[in-house]
This record gives sequence, C-alpha cells and structure tokens, in this order.
Amino acid sequence: MSLAPVGSGAGGPRVHPYTPVTVAACLIVLVLAVGSPVMCAVIAGGVAAWGLLRGPRQRRAVVAAAVVSVPAAVGFALMYVPFGADVVARVAPAVLGGVPVTSDGAATAGRLALRVAAVVVTGLVLAAEVDLDRLMRALQPSVPAPVVYVVGSVVRLLPMARDRWRTIRNIQAARGVPVRSWRSRIDSVLPLVVGLVDDAAQRSRPLQRTGVGTPGPRTVLRPVPNPVGQRVVRWGVIVATVLAVVVTLIP
Repeated sequence: MSLAPVGSGAGGPRVHPYTPVTVAACLIVLVLAVGSPVMCAVIAGGVAAWGLLRGPRQRRAVVAAAVVSVPAAVGFALMYVPFGADVVARVAPAVLGGVPVTSDGAATAGRLALRVAAVVVTGLVLAAEVDLDRLMRALQPSVPAPVVYVVGSVVRLLPMARDRWRTIRNIQAARGVPVRSWRSRIDSVLPLVVGLVDDAAQRSRPLQRTGVGTPGPRTVLRPVPNPVGQRVVRWGVIVATVLAVVVTLIP
C-alpha cells in the first residue's frame, strides 16, 4: 500500500482553497463593475454548466442558485416592467384598464436579473469547490487565530445546525412523536438553539487552553500545498480583472 502525499489525490495535487475563492471574487467584481448583459450571461452560463458537470455538490449549488435567482427575476419584472416609458402591450385589461408592459422596463429587469444570477451562481458553485478544513489550515499561518476561529464557526454553523436538527428529529421519531407535523417542528427549535449554544460553550474551554487569543504566528501540522502554478493563475486572474475594470471605466 502506497501513501500519497498530503494534499494530493489520484488525479494529482488538489486545488488550493484560495484558487476558487479568488476566481469567484474576480468574476463577481467583473459582473458588478462591468455588468454588460453578454458578460453576465456568459459567466452565469459557463459557471452553471461547469457546476453541472463537476460533481454532486456543485450540482446542488446550481439548483440553489436557480432557487434564489428565479424569485429575484420575478421581483425585478414586477418592479420595472410596468413602469417604463415605452409601452408595447397591456396585460389583464380587466384590471384598471390593463397592466402596461414596457420595453425599457423589461430591459432593465433583464439586466438586473442576469447580474443577480451571475453573482449568485458564481458564489455558490465556486464556494462548493472550497474544502473548509483546507481553507482554515491555509488561513492559520497568515491570519490572526481569533479571526480564523470566527470564520470557521460561521462557515460551520449551517452544517452543525443541520446535523443537530437531524439528531433531534431522529430522537423524536424513536419516541413515537409524529415528526412530520408542524407542532413537532416548532418544538424542535428550542432544543436546536440550546444545543448550539451548549456546543459553543464546550468549545470555548479548549480554545482558552490552547491560547487562541494569544498574539503571535501559528504553525500548521499539515500545511496546505500551494503550488506555484496555482499562484500564477490566481495573480493572472486578478491582473486580468483589474485591467478589464480599468478599460471599462475609462471613458
């Protein structure tokens, strides 16, 4: 049996957690700063297609992005389509003479919907690519320990709450409680909150003993490999993003 080096897999070195974070941040900056419909559509479609082909976590992120983006698009349509200047049609004529449909309002709603979709799908899909354990280990040598702890607690709150919720529901089911009723769901909220608060209190004691608040550099037992090629890619993406924004903003 052979032992592979830490941070490598069957297909070679794993992606450093800074790489998807950097790419996501640069793409979001491009969407917000440049904001052309073509660019937003290309970024949203490209990231969504990549996520659907990448793996189950990324596919779930694409579905979550669609769940968030569709209501936003509907909201933009309700806010802008009836209130433009160029009326091209009227719908529901029985309601106050009809609701106007304007071409300029529809264009504005479409641009905003594309921008939101691009930001959401980019953030969720590339966030699904980040290994949280590796991200925390990568941050430890260069970021103050209290900040690393706060970031780690925030990103782990949802998985921890989900696991504790599942445990509470399993206990209720074992006691014969009808877990599908709204009453049982409401009764599960208080144990969930108390359990999360108790978990935080239990973690505070070992954190104090390990000196999490003590200033000074930290060392990592198993540092995350940061290949030169990925560092070059990250800096290249940052430089390309800055150039694109500067060219766009220069009149």
